[in-house]
Amino acid sequence: MSFGLGVYGVALAALSLRILMKRRPVGGTLAWLLFIYTLPIMGMFFYLLFGERFLGRIRAQRAKHQFQFYSLWLQRILQTQRSLYPLNPQLHPVMELTHRSIGMPALAGGQWALFDSANGLFESLKEDIDKAQNTIFLEFYILDDQGQVLNILAALSVAARRGVEVYLMLDSVGSHRFLASRRCQRLIAAGVNILDVLHANLLRMTVRRQDLRQHRKLIAIDNRIAYTGSMNLADPTFFNANLGVGPWVDIMVKIQGDIARIIQGTLIFDWEMETGVRLDAYLAKPSLNNNNPPLMQLLPSGPALEEDLLLQVLLTAIHNARHQIILTSPYFVPDEALLQALKSAGKRGLEVTVIVPFKNNSKLAQYAGQSFYEELLLAGVTIRRFTDGLLHTKTVIVDHHLVLIGSVNLDMRSIWLNFEATLVVDDIAFCEQMRAITDDYCLRSEQLLLSDWHQRPFHTRLLENLAQLASPLL
Repeated sequence: MSFGLGVYGVALAALSLRILMKRRPVGGTLAWLLFIYTLPIMGMFFYLLFGERFLGRIRAQRAKHQFQFYSLWLQRILQTQRSLYPLNPQLHPVMELTHRSIGMPALAGGQWALFDSANGLFESLKEDIDKAQNTIFLEFYILDDQGQVLNILAALSVAARRGVEVYLMLDSVGSHRFLASRRCQRLIAAGVNILDVLHANLLRMTVRRQDLRQHRKLIAIDNRIAYTGSMNLADPTFFNANLGVGPWVDIMVKIQGDIARIIQGTLIFDWEMETGVRLDAYLAKPSLNNNNPPLMQLLPSGPALEEDLLLQVLLTAIHNARHQIILTSPYFVPDEALLQALKSAGKRGLEVTVIVPFKNNSKLAQYAGQSFYEELLLAGVTIRRFTDGLLHTKTVIVDHHLVLIGSVNLDMRSIWLNFEATLVVDDIAFCEQMRAITDDYCLRSEQLLLSDWHQRPFHTRLLENLAQLASPLL
């Protein structure tokens, strides 16, 4: 008995030391220490399973070698690039930060279209797939094969049969039902290359953290057209219709121009990191012959890249704002730095608006997020709760120029753990259209007043405070 307790004590001390020696936000360190001491055996087990951003030895080695090749590709782009950074010095640091951190260029020119309706998006995507000549790359967290998604899958099958190289990357957890389905096998038989990304099972938990997920929503066609945003490959009419939260409301952007080639390069990078196969024949060098707006930059983030770049970008955008900040996120659980940045902006007199869903499919994230509302309201931040479905859009709008749009939730899972993709756009027209969409969200939402918030019942406050303890781990 005493020997067992001694072994346990040594293991607990060793794990505590390991947690303390990891450089992470203080809240995360304290939350894990509290967890392993409050629930000793379970806490130790879950820390070993989920506590560190361990991508796995093979993927980490691949990513390291890949950086050398893809960095040279980006450098060749930069060598021929004109001075394309924003003229507005207040917005310059956001793109400069990404460029200096991972070498991603900011590219000018190209056409774009925003889709806040699934019908218009699916029609446009099917048309582009039908016109594809060489390659189609797709990467999604969830593929739900119902409704209009069946038309997209049929179009991919037809494209593969006529000789187009189709590469479909799906997260192992988010798309597990589809990956195990007969329809998936039929697509493979038609010639579609389907990849089960970050395959999850208990046997692999000792070689890779199992909750690191591929959360990107990216499409690239013929190095000419790209799509990105918040929407999974799922028809909102059918997807999770039984959850009682209403239809999922998303936004996607279609891009034509040089930035589409950067997005295709990112998808090729992801395919190689997972398989070891380099599809460099499908890389293209941007033409860089257009010096007109909009100015766009892709920010990929995740465990294979600089750990805190995404958080740095968010903080830089907020701290450089001068007039207005509008954020939309289905899961709003900010860390201390992001929370203080938003409070500071509100106290500086900026118009800061946070739009979140009234009903959420994650009660833990909802209660954890609500625990920060009072602080934000007291700082002058406006909180609006969307009542017409589950608002799944993930955007940040700063002043009248800058927009961040993509797959990133404003929680620590997206910021620190998942593979995500964010499109950074500096353009007045793009920003105005995004503002029109968020204005519509506001019309379909209710403003949360501090006086009303104070009236919520005690048990709700208790649940919020308990959930906040887990917020650094979400």
